[in-house]
Amino acid sequence: TSSHSPETLWTYFTDPAILEEVGPGVESMELVSPAEIDAVLSVGVGSIKPTFDVDVTVTKAERPGVLEMQVGGEASRNSFEAVALMTLSETGEGTTTCDWEATTNVSGLLASLGGRALRSVTEKLVTDFFEDMEAVVEDGRPAVSKLEAKPDAEATLEE
Repeated sequence: TSSHSPETLWTYFTDPAILEEVGPGVESMELVSPAEIDAVLSVGVGSIKPTFDVDVTVTKAERPGVLEMQVGGEASRNSFEAVALMTLSETGEGTTTCDWEATTNVSGLLASLGGRALRSVTEKLVTDFFEDMEAVVEDGRPAVSKLEAKPDAEATLEE
């Protein structure tokens, strides 16, 4: 829960410069188009620390409430794809609740670690991300919303 409005938070969650700074493991991020981001991501799970080339496509951007992205990452002997959905909803008391969910397919060495290990790492990364984002918002740093949905995009996970 944040003490800021969905509109304020939306600007931060759709500013690639802010995302690059607070995204866990993000080494670089480049806006290719308003709906596409190329990123390099390094995430450690146990003894494995792959560096992924990541493609992000914004599949839904309904300001200021719903942001959905399709994410694919490739690293040596590892890959993942995910659909992440974030919903910002205003509560009665002028605060905002942020709900986040993701569906992920992982293959390669990471997959061999098992679901429990991956879940705990993912939960930590997500928690860190939202805490860091809240700190940036609290600082009142300027943010510019630059993301929008790709026309006709649909979020899917390849089976």
